[in-house]
Amino acid sequence: MRKRHPGVHPSTVDVLRVCAILLVAAGTAGCVRHRALSTAGVTDADYALAIERGRNIMRPLVRRGSGAAVAVGVNGRIVWSEGFGRTSPTGAEPVTPDLPFRVYSLMKQVTAVLALQSAVAGEVDLRESVRRIIPDLPEHYEPVTLLQLLTHTAGVRHYRDPSEALLTAHCATAAEALPLFIDDPLVDAPGRGESYSTFGFVLASAVLERAARMPFDALIDARILGPSGMTSTRLEDGRSPRTTVAFYDVDADGRLREAPAVDNSCRMGGGGFVASAEDIVRFHNAVLRGELVPLQAVRQMLGERTALDAAGSGPGGQAVSRVDLASGISVAIVSNTSGLEQEIALERARTLVAAVFTPEN
Repeated sequence: MRKRHPGVHPSTVDVLRVCAILLVAAGTAGCVRHRALSTAGVTDADYALAIERGRNIMRPLVRRGSGAAVAVGVNGRIVWSEGFGRTSPTGAEPVTPDLPFRVYSLMKQVTAVLALQSAVAGEVDLRESVRRIIPDLPEHYEPVTLLQLLTHTAGVRHYRDPSEALLTAHCATAAEALPLFIDDPLVDAPGRGESYSTFGFVLASAVLERAARMPFDALIDARILGPSGMTSTRLEDGRSPRTTVAFYDVDADGRLREAPAVDNSCRMGGGGFVASAEDIVRFHNAVLRGELVPLQAVRQMLGERTALDAAGSGPGGQAVSRVDLASGISVAIVSNTSGLEQEIALERARTLVAAVFTPEN
């Protein structure tokens, strides 16, 4: 069982083992006090009954004044997307399904697919030392490979304490984020065992950035966002006026309190981006259509697994997703409140896939 780390609650499901991973970290939930304001984006008439059932599943995730959004893709296209609640307890703006939320560790799955693309293009070798790409890394990274970084087996440390989940500095490139951890000793020998690490994905982001000679966010834009039709995803920037939702934590009494001001950009491909529920599903749909990486390769790497859960959380929000390769269904749920168990939201995502949107239902 994975150890729990301060500031993050990783789930136990890895995704694209070997060459790409659709990954992990914590969730979303809530308790209903009144009927949540709802703003629909896509409502496919062929799924009218399923959508109404889906609304009943989503509404309990919204607390008074908080917000959440959901998107569902079937066979490569979005069939339902909807926002619930408001962007802040004191604001009048309703949540829409194209509104960017923090997606935390859901970004790891995007980084993993980008790594596979880079390997196919011959820019990186997933099994070679990362010092072949960044020679000035400390010597103890010589046995570390990109594949190990993507599978949490490189031995790179995670957060030492909760304060490392409250970064306020902005990183414009992945290279700028390396000083946060790069000189620290490894917590285990590379390849020996699994040790969850967001900083491992920061290093992976820097390797991909150096190999492509392009800033990491520009690389994501060119190779993932554009081809997938993603329109709201971007590197978080706490210096700019807030153009997403307001972010809240839930205290022990169940009350919303404004989350500490943070800038997650230094987490880069480990959790430094904001995205809408619709964009997450657009990414999944592009993967399911084989437009980003060969789908057959994904199936082979997954072995007997056909359903992929991912989750992420941090100050002021939570996000979960589920992709079912057998049915071609993808679900993403995002929320602007943290402090609640991820399993509630993950179970709702599983229910939307297995009991609501599958053809036999």
